[in-house]
Amino acid sequence: MDKRDTAIDIAKAIGILLMILGHCGEIPYMPYRHFIFTFHMPLFFIISGYFLKKMPIKASLIKDIRHLMYPYVYTSFAIIALSLLFAFHSGDYKQVIYYIEATFIGSGGPHSSCLLLSSVPSIGAIWFFPALYVCKNVYNCISGYSTEKRMIYSSVIFICATLIGRYLIFIPFSILSGLSAIIFYAIGDFFKTQFKMKNIYWILGIICWIISFKYSHLYIVNPQIDLYFIDVIGATTASLICYLVSQKIEHLRFSSHFLSWLGENTLYVLCFHLIDLNIGISTILTKGSSLLTISCRLVFPIMATLIFTKAKQIIKEKTVHCSY
Repeated sequence: MDKRDTAIDIAKAIGILLMILGHCGEIPYMPYRHFIFTFHMPLFFIISGYFLKKMPIKASLIKDIRHLMYPYVYTSFAIIALSLLFAFHSGDYKQVIYYIEATFIGSGGPHSSCLLLSSVPSIGAIWFFPALYVCKNVYNCISGYSTEKRMIYSSVIFICATLIGRYLIFIPFSILSGLSAIIFYAIGDFFKTQFKMKNIYWILGIICWIISFKYSHLYIVNPQIDLYFIDVIGATTASLICYLVSQKIEHLRFSSHFLSWLGENTLYVLCFHLIDLNIGISTILTKGSSLLTISCRLVFPIMATLIFTKAKQIIKEKTVHCSY
């Protein structure tokens, strides 16, 4: 078995922490939030593509329902259940109905720029699960072609999905977001064999990243990618830089252990973060204090993930013991 690349786990941890900070509405809009959005979601699609294993289509569809759609359903159910508890107290069930509708729509955010279905209930950050489900399985269908053809097909799908999602219509379950992100998934697959880049490519990539930061918006959730391949090159370069930084962090013992654990459990962190964000647990616990709320938004999903993974491990050990 190949040794697990700790630097990739650390890069995922950095990505999820940046995502949480980017969702902190308590912080006034500042350039740092726009900086986060230039690469944090592409990073996850690139890493996922890096670990692609070609599978029969049916097997892949079934496997990813278990790994991606089950967490989506469980998290949505938790949000609806908690909303219902608050509704019992307040007598207002509008939020419950909203999240039930949002669960069946699967939108991550407003789609104000498209012509049709521009305003739909949003379930929030777990749009990533159905989007990745679509992205992985569409790419799996074309993964048998040559590298050149995979990149061409992915580029065409990326352009078409981005144009349709931005200007024409929203399609439920973040299908267009997943298709738009397929270019990053393909890049991740490409890097399995072609990671090293010449200095000139690094320079061009950093220039694209700066241009993207100053003049563009990269929101896969919509999807809105203003400068198309300039944004793609910039986000890819930023993701690679994040990986190189992670390799340096890998040598710092405590930080490395914590961040690698966090990176291994990013899906759980995402789920608990969304529960907190949608229900407002951090706001309730900190009574609206901005600094405390931001701190709680970071701590809550990490602590919840720690408790959940420990409980899961204990249950698994007891189950194995009972089987004997």
